[in-house]
Amino acid sequence: MGRPSKKEQRTEEILDAFYRCVARYGLEGSTLEFIANEAGLKRSLVRHYVGNRDSLVDQLVERVLTHSSLHWEAFLAEVPSVMEQHSQDAFIEYILEALFSEQHSDAEYILVVESLIFSANHNPALRKKMQQWLQRFTDDLGHIMGEVFSDKTEQDLKAVSFGIISIYFNLDSLSPLGMNHLYRKPARHAARLLIDTLK
Repeated sequence: MGRPSKKEQRTEEILDAFYRCVARYGLEGSTLEFIANEAGLKRSLVRHYVGNRDSLVDQLVERVLTHSSLHWEAFLAEVPSVMEQHSQDAFIEYILEALFSEQHSDAEYILVVESLIFSANHNPALRKKMQQWLQRFTDDLGHIMGEVFSDKTEQDLKAVSFGIISIYFNLDSLSPLGMNHLYRKPARHAARLLIDTLK
């Protein structure tokens, strides 16, 4: 396998820089000048390697959603075997650990996703992608809860799943305040209390 081309390498560096800028300044606040400074490149080189701003945004969205999908699919692939090997309570703890442990936390990723969601209000194509992404996350978690609590209504399963996801996103959104470490345990406990309503 050959070495990556200069264009591929520079594109990755620019997308990495854009990602960090979006986490720090939001999508709208991440100017080409900020991105170029973060990447250690001239602004003209950013445009040369990745094109205009719309192209840059499209590439970032594709990268973020692909990365998210790969991680989520890896998690889902483990769910059936974990469910078979553990009691109901142990399996619930496995789910909560995956969502709320500091080891699996990625505040920068959450800040980027939230910025994309915020910007989707003015971008119909982005809105559709983010709607599909969130719907899949909610549906999959609802399906997992349905496997554990098969006697519960779809309405209750959706409500609990959405509540857990809301807590999950809210927790790491506090990272700019330097406070998410204070609320990690309460957030996990709140999610556990929601799940316990299904028992």
